[in-house]
Amino acid sequence: MDPKQFLMQRPLAIACLAITYGGLTSIASAQDTSDNNEPHAVDEIIVQGVPLDRTIKELAQPTSVLSGDELLKRQAASIGETLAHELGVSSTYFGPVSSRPVIRGQYGERIRVLSNALDAMDASALSEDHASSVDGLLAERVEIIRGPATLLYGSGAAGGLVNVVDNRIQESGLDAPFAGRVVLGTDSATGKQAGAGEIKFGTDTVAFHADFFRRTTDDVKIPGFAESALLRSLEEHEEEHEEEHEEEHEEEEAYGVVENTSSEAQGAAFAVTFVGDNGFLGLSYSGNENLYGIPGHHHHEEHEGEEEEEEEEHEEEAVRVDLDQSRIDLESAYQFADLGELRFKLARNDYEHVELEGDEIGTQFNSEGTDARLEFRHQPLGGMEGAFGLQHKDIDFLAVGEEAFVPGSTTQQTSLFAFEEWQPVDGWTLQGSARVENQSIDSTGLAGYDDTAVGASIGVIRALGDRYSVALNYALTQRHPNATELYADGAHVAVQRIERGSVAQGNGLFGKETSSNIDLTFRGENDRIEWTVTAFLNDVDDYILLSPTTQVEDDMQVYEYTQTDAQLYGFEAESRIELFDSGKGHLHTRLFTDYVYGEEDRTGGYLPRITPLRYGVGLHFAKNGFEASGEAVFHSEQDKTATGELPTDSYTLLNAEVSYLIESPQVFVFLRGTNLGDEDARQHTSPLKDLVPLPGRSIQLGLRYDF
Repeated sequence: MDPKQFLMQRPLAIACLAITYGGLTSIASAQDTSDNNEPHAVDEIIVQGVPLDRTIKELAQPTSVLSGDELLKRQAASIGETLAHELGVSSTYFGPVSSRPVIRGQYGERIRVLSNALDAMDASALSEDHASSVDGLLAERVEIIRGPATLLYGSGAAGGLVNVVDNRIQESGLDAPFAGRVVLGTDSATGKQAGAGEIKFGTDTVAFHADFFRRTTDDVKIPGFAESALLRSLEEHEEEHEEEHEEEHEEEEAYGVVENTSSEAQGAAFAVTFVGDNGFLGLSYSGNENLYGIPGHHHHEEHEGEEEEEEEEHEEEAVRVDLDQSRIDLESAYQFADLGELRFKLARNDYEHVELEGDEIGTQFNSEGTDARLEFRHQPLGGMEGAFGLQHKDIDFLAVGEEAFVPGSTTQQTSLFAFEEWQPVDGWTLQGSARVENQSIDSTGLAGYDDTAVGASIGVIRALGDRYSVALNYALTQRHPNATELYADGAHVAVQRIERGSVAQGNGLFGKETSSNIDLTFRGENDRIEWTVTAFLNDVDDYILLSPTTQVEDDMQVYEYTQTDAQLYGFEAESRIELFDSGKGHLHTRLFTDYVYGEEDRTGGYLPRITPLRYGVGLHFAKNGFEASGEAVFHSEQDKTATGELPTDSYTLLNAEVSYLIESPQVFVFLRGTNLGDEDARQHTSPLKDLVPLPGRSIQLGLRYDF
């Protein structure tokens, strides 16, 4: 990118970055503060996605946490959309239900979604139309690690990590013999009606937990045509000599709503925990079901007969997914005097995903897996504090049906890992980690994969006085190819393409990706300003890339997995500036921006589905339990497209919200408006962005009652 052009075309983003980095030290000293008006500081929340319990500011790797009231207000029908507003994060938006996080331009198998630090073990990374089984409606918090997290959680976290933490298994006894929570929510754009509840009861030695949720949505309302203006113009150009077909297309074109996006989900969980003087032992069972439509996904067959008969059959071909998952979690910890703490986690998951074409089963996906983690956190030794452990994961995957483009397989991973922290002198913190991971993949009749990946990282945090710090983290990691990249061979109808892995192409097995990643973070605060700036560079050798070819089969373009070298770099920055804090209330503004640039060496072109520049400004007021805020978020156009991609227009989202917390009884209620300008907004990271825009203007109402 030409730096001069960037500066000229993106003045507001640069201003956000400059203000954030500079810290606005010229602002006069702050007035007296009032804790009653101060919003909750997430920087003080303990991050459980690392072996040692540390806050965000105590980690060298960029990390963020969404929790409490803020998590409730951001809650969506998918984990991807819940987190899409976070710095460095977008989503694969495939409708309101099927959406996984995109972190710094990476998605799919490079982003691991965990439930309480163990793999979700569903099929959501296989295809964007597969919803994640992890639901955050009753989550305590969601942790996001930006950049490689492979050293702690395996090669599937090469691009980042999302850890959804619930409170089903207690690590300590209950403070009260009985407690609970009820959560309700609605959304006008999706027609969402959601309700959830949980109860806890027991003593200081035995704790019981039960929870449930139910959520329904209608077809998503949008401000205009479902198809983008660019796609419609291209189709009109192609059909300009076929007037009859053009008229038929116009008649079928969806307007004001994205068809086949309604959903119905429900689930429940039960848990019991035994707490002793030196540790705890907890067991939980959870189950959830999700029935949802897949927009733009139809089973293609040749039809003969009259036009009316064809249209009727076409309507019957809309595909819906019936997802069913059950999961058992076991967690324990034991404290050894003067030695440390031994922790064990195990999850057993049974996942089924059925694609329904009318009343008929088209394709069925099954995944049965176990993820177990044994970790020992030792007491400080020679000034070093850390943890080491063993992790094993075993997943059996099977796909049956006309659209089963990936054969059945068994994947096993066994890993040794370690994390250590050392403070040699005041003001300096060193953090290092290492991992050795063996992965084997077996698929009947095909060449098996068996290899070992290694990785290591070193991070340095330097305190510059009491209010400023700089953190540098370097990670050298490897990622194994997955079964899809190796064995895919068939029609992936959800995204309208034929996919072929390395084995199907006759090229043998892919080798490992090797990533060299650097993060540099500056943090600072004074009486009125908090700011954070992060720059990152990720250089990947043998990057596995899905690229289009010139071949067409069954009216679908053939895509092939290839290996090339790739580079991704960018920045994230935000600042929080206090305007006043007095008896009249607390008022602050927030400036933020993030950017990713990705290119690959095979063709010298851009990487696909890279998040464009984003920047925004927000204003927040708080007083005695009342809060009000508004923000404007500008998403730049994305014209740096990979082969086969269409560019994406820019758009601005205007959001506002008000909320009120009643202390006794504990009631929190909020009213939130999103996309108030009713913009035609399309996320470039979505493979369906030209068919499925984001929801239009929406009013959301939510309530939480704690007892």
